[in-house]
Amino acid sequence: MKISKKILSLAAATLLGSTSLIAKEVKIGVIMPMSGPVGGYGQSANKGLEIMYTMNSTLDNGDTVKLVLMDNKSDKIESANAASKLVSSEKVTAIIGALTSTNTMAMTKIAEDAKIPVVAPVATNILVTKRKDFVSRVCFSDAFQGAVAANFAVNELKEKKAILIRDVKLDYSIGIAKIFKKEYRKLGGKVIKTLDINQGDSDFKALLSSIKSLNPSLIFMPIYSSEAGLIAKQAKQLGITAKFLGTDGMTADKVFYQTGGDAVEGFYGTNLFSSDAPKATKLSKIFDTRYTEIHKEKVHPFGVLTADAYNVIVAAMNRCKDPSNSVCVNKNIRATKNFKGASGIITLENGDAIRSAVINKIQNGAEKYLTTVNP
Repeated sequence: MKISKKILSLAAATLLGSTSLIAKEVKIGVIMPMSGPVGGYGQSANKGLEIMYTMNSTLDNGDTVKLVLMDNKSDKIESANAASKLVSSEKVTAIIGALTSTNTMAMTKIAEDAKIPVVAPVATNILVTKRKDFVSRVCFSDAFQGAVAANFAVNELKEKKAILIRDVKLDYSIGIAKIFKKEYRKLGGKVIKTLDINQGDSDFKALLSSIKSLNPSLIFMPIYSSEAGLIAKQAKQLGITAKFLGTDGMTADKVFYQTGGDAVEGFYGTNLFSSDAPKATKLSKIFDTRYTEIHKEKVHPFGVLTADAYNVIVAAMNRCKDPSNSVCVNKNIRATKNFKGASGIITLENGDAIRSAVINKIQNGAEKYLTTVNP
């Protein structure tokens, strides 16, 4: 049987044309503290990201998503170096990270200059997104969290005399402390003293002795897990009976419970998410089931927020003719409205998420959900 040259030419043309339809690979960079002082944060965040990636690793057009994870070792210089590598060598379309506010801010200029969108899962400092066109976040900002903490202290705990402990090495801590103090005073509360610590400190007895002499009814400390656990333990040893109120960084790492032991019982904390809060979306229920089945523990706030940072990026890619077009992806990220994520409903305004906070209390060595506070 003879086949005409015309038919062969047509077949060849069809084959060549079909190559443009072959699925390609689109890269999303991930910068996390997988080691270092807050390595536990990155480990928890990555658990949620991995689960969501297995659930949704292919775009609507058939393209596959590839995650490129880089460990910033809990360091801001390493965060900037990681961003540079992801942009220049890996040619990523978007970046998730870098969890803490200080490390996130260290790498956002690089992404801004390259017009690569960054979606921060839990970097809450106000300055993370300020005057940025390519930086967004799926968590609330410290302006909201600080106000929530102040309102809870005055209106629920009925405490109007507080000591404030802040970590001067952390942009996160300084930002929340400033907002809390302002809102607390507006509500009739009085911050009788502000005391400074440094990340990595371990002996707080002198500081706590000075606090005890002031006899405060409340100690507010927007600090990280390791230092919070040590302060709890040493405060109990000194017989301090004040109520303690922290923020999302306090309970983010299990070292808080390991170090503080029974001294953390009764502590209150604002947080980004609680797996015990009512589920707002279908995806919340599915994600919760898979996470608990795989990890045999409750969903970690950092895990679910990192999963949603990924979700928002993928949804934005699906709205672009070319999912690797970072400018288009960024435009659609910033346009996110009423997105049904694993952590709840997400709406972004100028890159900031407008969303609820939760308040928990430590009971029997774990967080117990108390209430949700809407913006």
